[in-house]
Amino acid sequence: MTAADVVRYERDGDVTLITLDGSPVNAYDDAFHVQFQGAWQKAKVDDSRVVVMRATGKHFCVGANLRDPQSAPPGAVVLPPEDEIRLISSVMKPTIAAVQGGCIGGGQRMVWPCDLVFCTEDAFFMDPTAKMGIGGIQSHLHTWFYGPRLAKEMIYSGMRLPATRLYAMGQVNRVYPDTDTLHREAVAFAHEIAQQDPAPLRQAKRAVDITMDLMGQHYVVSRMGELLDPMPPMNLHPPERGE
Repeated sequence: MTAADVVRYERDGDVTLITLDGSPVNAYDDAFHVQFQGAWQKAKVDDSRVVVMRATGKHFCVGANLRDPQSAPPGAVVLPPEDEIRLISSVMKPTIAAVQGGCIGGGQRMVWPCDLVFCTEDAFFMDPTAKMGIGGIQSHLHTWFYGPRLAKEMIYSGMRLPATRLYAMGQVNRVYPDTDTLHREAVAFAHEIAQQDPAPLRQAKRAVDITMDLMGQHYVVSRMGELLDPMPPMNLHPPERGE
């Protein structure tokens, strides 16, 4: 599979469609991220009014491609995860993520920056990286979107967090019975939003995002890269008196 095959950028009138097309599981690697980031960069500057990100296949994204990872094309630049999040967040028009099946590990980073999240009833979010012996750099944002106790339970155990539970928490906007309905309704809602004047939508998005930054989200994203550095050894013994 070539890099050109795994992400599609399309237009449907005033709606931009970004489709992950590495089915059935949409695992990512450097070649994927070049295409994915390029699609969002196009969406940032095109004249569409709403962006819908969706995926083909059984799962939205199962995380990193560990079986047959493809390198980025020569000369291509792959943004680090925190900058990819900033790229998606910087698209100053409404963005909708449509998630079916699993959204696993780093796949969650693609969804979190979107304004709205629509899911199928069987969709779930999951991070098995601790069970694999590694610490996912997205762990900072688990705390932000799931709360500290649920984030730790999810990371420690590798459990699936159902979209229906997140819907009850207000972290998922809508839930649909199947993928066809999910995609149809997400695009329909995007076209409904696109009928509005884009200027007040930009101002509304900016107001909410500034509020999130004041609450610390920008700081959290900026600290993500620290988890790539080796963790210093912990001193589990208190110092002796006088030290």
